Amino acid sequence: MNILQLTPDFNYADGRSYYVYLLLKHLKKKGHNTFLITNGGDSFDRINDFNIPVFISKSFSNRFSFLKSVKMLAGIIAENNIEIIHSHHRYYELMAVAAAGLSKRKVQTVFTALSLVDRRYAIEFKSKEIIAVSLSVRDMLVNKFNVNRNKIKVIPNFADSEEIIKTENIQAAKHSLNILCVGRLHKEKDQMTLLKAIALLKNKNIKLTLIGEGNEYEICNNFIIKNSISAKILSPRGELHSFFNNADICVLPSVRDPFPGFMLQSGLHKKPFIGSNTDGIAELIIHQENGLLFRKKDAEDLADKINIFAQNKTLADKCRINLFETVSNNFTEKQIIPEIIKLYEDLVY
Repeated sequence: MNILQLTPDFNYADGRSYYVYLLLKHLKKKGHNTFLITNGGDSFDRINDFNIPVFISKSFSNRFSFLKSVKMLAGIIAENNIEIIHSHHRYYELMAVAAAGLSKRKVQTVFTALSLVDRRYAIEFKSKEIIAVSLSVRDMLVNKFNVNRNKIKVIPNFADSEEIIKTENIQAAKHSLNILCVGRLHKEKDQMTLLKAIALLKNKNIKLTLIGEGNEYEICNNFIIKNSISAKILSPRGELHSFFNNADICVLPSVRDPFPGFMLQSGLHKKPFIGSNTDGIAELIIHQENGLLFRKKDAEDLADKINIFAQNKTLADKCRINLFETVSNNFTEKQIIPEIIKLYEDLVY
C-alpha cells in the first residue's frame, strides 16, 4: 500500500512528529511504501535509515499558498500512486481533503486528532476516517465539534517497543533524586507547577532535567535561577535513553494532555511516573497502582506525590512495573500498527 503522511514541523520537540515518525518507521517495516510531506523540521535524520521519500515545502504552512500547495500535493499523489493520505493537523487535513478531491485516482483520507483544542472552524474533520488517540479526544470531537461518533475510531497513541531497555541499568550509589520531564515548554505542559513543587520541597538533593523548547523557556529558566533550584533545561533530541536511565522519577504536570507519549515512554523504561489528573493521563494512570496522580496546577500536591515515591520504594517499584506491563502489552507498535493498517485496508479494499 502507498501511504502518504502529511504533517507540519517534523521536529524532535513535537509529540505529533514522534507519532508520525513511528507510523513511517513501522509501516515501512511492515512492507508498505511510506512517504512524508512537511514544511520542514529538525528530525529528518531519524528516518534516514528507512529510505522514506520526503517532500519538503515551506508553502505547505503558508495559507496564502493554499491552492499552490493543494496542486503540489495532488501531483505527488498522482506520481506516487498514493492510496491513503493520512494528515495530522487540521489545516493539513484541509489540504489533504482538497487534494484528494482534485486527484484523478481514488485516494482515501485519514486524519489523526492528536490534540485537545478549543477553537472551532467549519472546515475541519472532513476526512473519510478520523482517529482519536484517546477517549478524551473522542469526547472532544463529539461534544465540542459535533463529529459523528460512528466516524471516529479510538486508536491510542503509542510508543516504540524498540526503546525498551532489555537489561536493568546498574548505577553506582548516588545521593540525588533525579526527576525527568520531557515536553514542549508551554502553558499546557505547565512545567512551572513542577518547578514550584521542587522549590517547596527545599531538597538540595533533587536534580531536575527538563527537555524541551517553547515560549515558557524564559519564565522557567528565571524561576530556576531565582529559587536556586538544581535544574537544567536541555534542547529536544532524539536520543533519550540515557536520560531515562538516569531518572528516578518521571513527572508530567500538564493541565491538559490527550494521551502523552512521554507517559508511555516512561512506562517502557520502567520509571515511576507522576502525572496530573487530567484527560489522557488519568485514562491510563491508576493512582497508586501504576503511578501517582496529583491535582493539576497544585504544586503542593505534586510535592507530596514526589515525596511519596522518594520515601516509599516498594510503592515506586510496584507502580513502575505495573506501568511497564500496561504499556508494553497495550500501547506499542505491536498492538497499534495492525489496527491502523486494518483501518487503511478497510478504506482501500
